Amino acid sequence: MSAVNRALRSTTRSLRLQQRTGLQSALRPISAAASRTLPPSCASTHNSFSTMASLQAATVNQTAPAPSQHKGYDPEITDIANYVHNYSIDSELAFDTARWVFLDTLGCGLEGLRFKECSKLLGPVVEGTVVPNGTKVPGTPFQLDPVNGAFNIGAMIRWLDYNDCWLAAEWGHPSDNLGAILAVADWITRTNKAGGNIAGGKTFTVRDVLEAMIKAHEIQGCLALLNSYNKVGLDHVVLVKVASTAVVSKMLGLSEKQTADAVTQAWVDGQSLRTYRHSPNTMSRKSWAAGDACQRAVNLALKVMKGETGIPTVLSAPVWGFYDVLFKGKKFEFQRPYGSYVMENVLFKVSYPGMLILPL
Repeated sequence: MSAVNRALRSTTRSLRLQQRTGLQSALRPISAAASRTLPPSCASTHNSFSTMASLQAATVNQTAPAPSQHKGYDPEITDIANYVHNYSIDSELAFDTARWVFLDTLGCGLEGLRFKECSKLLGPVVEGTVVPNGTKVPGTPFQLDPVNGAFNIGAMIRWLDYNDCWLAAEWGHPSDNLGAILAVADWITRTNKAGGNIAGGKTFTVRDVLEAMIKAHEIQGCLALLNSYNKVGLDHVVLVKVASTAVVSKMLGLSEKQTADAVTQAWVDGQSLRTYRHSPNTMSRKSWAAGDACQRAVNLALKVMKGETGIPTVLSAPVWGFYDVLFKGKKFEFQRPYGSYVMENVLFKVSYPGMLILPL
């Protein structure tokens, strides 16, 4: 067999040499003829072509390439970040209402735990996991990471459809945001008391939580006043995700720019369809959709905290932005600047869960 292999290798080398010699001889007259027919300038240009030619020319001329024109953030994004970081809540009515909303929302969540359809969705992803200094889920033995904690608290709050209500061009339940706010406040406080240094070592008070609630209510409510998301088939929990992302970013100690980055991530994140709220597809996802939005909000803020950047024109970018893809080309309209209006005027469901939907 070794003799046969040697013979095959020898034959193969001989054939390759013959092919190479034939190819070179065949190409030589063509190349020569081509060089005679091409003008000198064309031949020179062809020989020196390079994909780096523009950069090489810039180096020779000592002129740097013109920088690309980078558009700034959509104003809708910067307005939210500016409000979260720079607006001081001084309305006693807003704080008084926020206290009632806080108690009412926790009560709704604790009542939701009585239903196995709710409780079966709660707890760690891996059974038995206990996160050191993690978020404690009220009414349960669970101590979770803040992302899963936000889902747990958000789902139990929303399960019975009893928490507060906001009716405008888009309706919703601004206290849904407490799922993200409480989870992050609890985790940061426990971690920092154990020697951590999240958000500069801050420990949160109830008043801090109430202020975050007021701002989350305001963002969600103002975005809903004149803008209907259900008309384009989107679920209103997109506003929970955006509002929670904004306030949680501030709670985590992110800068104003990082908060803007996180908010853009919330808008680009892909939005829930309303189909699970309507026939023929009505089902229980409507009861944990807000928990999912809270979970996504915390996750996105933590990603930006680790250095992820934003998408400056996430709303207005032609073809690919939120307005063109999901809002039929319309821009958001606003009735008022962000303040404390929504918390001061939010509705409580005293008698029974539900919403009044008026014809438009």
